[in-house]
Amino acid sequence: MLPAIWILFALLFESVRGFIITVDAHEDICFHEHVLQNERITISFEVMEGGFKDIGVSIKGPESELLHHSARESVGSFTFSASKMGVYTLCFDNQLSTLTPKVLMFQFHVIRGLAYYTDPQRRGDDVLEQAVVQLMLNELSAKMTAVKQEQEYMHVRYRGHLDVSDSVHFRIVSWSIFGPSLLLVMTILEVYYLKRFFEVRRVV
Repeated sequence: MLPAIWILFALLFESVRGFIITVDAHEDICFHEHVLQNERITISFEVMEGGFKDIGVSIKGPESELLHHSARESVGSFTFSASKMGVYTLCFDNQLSTLTPKVLMFQFHVIRGLAYYTDPQRRGDDVLEQAVVQLMLNELSAKMTAVKQEQEYMHVRYRGHLDVSDSVHFRIVSWSIFGPSLLLVMTILEVYYLKRFFEVRRVV
């Protein structure tokens, strides 16, 4: 049982890269992953906070060839097979923003081929002996990552809605105190003014 748990954790941390990051104004952030030929790469992202919730995205291949580029995107998902072995790069840039940082959540997922786990020279360890078990663990890893990403996204959305609710509640309470207080002051001033208006002055 214990070796199976270690296998699962090793695969999760080996093949999945999921993050929540903040990209400041005029800042570029890049992430790199070494991929073998014909392995599938899945990239997904969503801007959660900041400005118009858009950001620049670019994906480059091993020879710095541009596979995808967009100056402004709020959400996106890309899946493709690596045409050659090498380091693939994912970059986010916030150059169009002058002051506002952007908070985004993204996933950089590499689906390893079965040959990666059955060839000790490529794998570098003897974690797994059965390729069928490895395939099942890959599927489980992808599903767990999707659930984790959805939970993190819902948590960030809940925190944003909670801040708005607290702000509205504070304004309502403040106005409920300020309104009656203002009415009481105006009533006292009116009584005082009417009292002086009808006051009879005696001339001696």
